[in-house]
Amino acid sequence: MVLEGIIDTYFIYPLVNRTNEYNPVNTITYAVVFFLVTYLLYEKILKNRVNIDSKFAVVFVSFTIFASGMHVLEDMKIVSSILLVTPLIQVVMYASFLVLLSASLVIQKLAKIEYWKTLLFITSIPSVLIVTLILSRAQNIAGLFYIMLSFAASTAILYFVHKKFPKTLSKENLMALSAHMLDASSTFVSISFFGYKEQHFLPTALIQLFGPAVMFPLKLLVIGFVLYSFDREIKNKDMRTFFKIIVLVLGLAPGLRDTLRLSVPA
Repeated sequence: MVLEGIIDTYFIYPLVNRTNEYNPVNTITYAVVFFLVTYLLYEKILKNRVNIDSKFAVVFVSFTIFASGMHVLEDMKIVSSILLVTPLIQVVMYASFLVLLSASLVIQKLAKIEYWKTLLFITSIPSVLIVTLILSRAQNIAGLFYIMLSFAASTAILYFVHKKFPKTLSKENLMALSAHMLDASSTFVSISFFGYKEQHFLPTALIQLFGPAVMFPLKLLVIGFVLYSFDREIKNKDMRTFFKIIVLVLGLAPGLRDTLRLSVPA
């Protein structure tokens, strides 16, 4: 009975009632599941000797755009599925990518078509169609402009640091941090000007103390430290690049979703 109460309170209720709220219990649980799926994805990559390069990054980003777009379509009630609700969509996204990667590797073996070409074809076309559909219904142009302005300014500062100190801020780390600047920008604009609320309990506490702009230094400190740790501790280049791509996607997915969501009617 106690276990059922915990599951209902911390997991079922936020999903069924679409509050999408994170708490310490479900945050830790979802993190464990996320790392498990990420580990399975990496094991699949190792087993099939997939190169962790720009081609892999492009297809992963393309799939992320598709997943973010589907999330927004669920927000707009164009499609409806509990699997497209935060945070289940993150697990579904990685599990689906794992399945698609496996299928594309089979096609590569049988038809001699490089796996990334199949994946890019499967993900890019629906991604373009979904984003086009969402933007065709966009009404909050001011919100989009504010996010893009904030994103451009924060990314420009990072780019300047990269150009001046390339050894301190590498190109890979610049791209990962830039993705999180989109997330920070969308959060900052949505909360500051349009009455949205942060879902994660820790950022919520910090926003209440320091205001929505705290997302920028918070992202820089946390993500910067994670990337620095990768560079320092992970000696295998492919593994290091893989986890940096994961970090990039973790910023791009919510940033793109929140940006697109803000553009359409509530």
